[in-house]
Amino acid sequence: MTGPRPVALGYVAARDTAEVERQSREVTAYVSAEGLALVEILDDTRDGLTISQVADAARTHGVDVVVVPAEARLAEAYTRLAYELERDGMRCVLLGDPHPTTRHGHVLSGLGSRS
Repeated sequence: MTGPRPVALGYVAARDTAEVERQSREVTAYVSAEGLALVEILDDTRDGLTISQVADAARTHGVDVVVVPAEARLAEAYTRLAYELERDGMRCVLLGDPHPTTRHGHVLSGLGSRS
């Protein structure tokens, strides 16, 4: 007999619609692969949600996990968000590399060094 699936809340944030949609697909794919039930994806396109607001939404929905793509704005504050969620028994999952070696088509590692 199986019980109810753990519940997940997604968070996405980007400047353009295509990136928001890509992040949403990434969250949805992760949630599906992990067998979680997705209750909502918070779209923070305007960069207005705070860590407290995301944590409050998670508490309101009674989620077990909040899923954040590494490219979303609050990914930079992952440690603080994870701390806030853990206080209420929830966890935070960061999808992808929060410190990619490339961004916007430019290699970031090795900048300033010349051969």
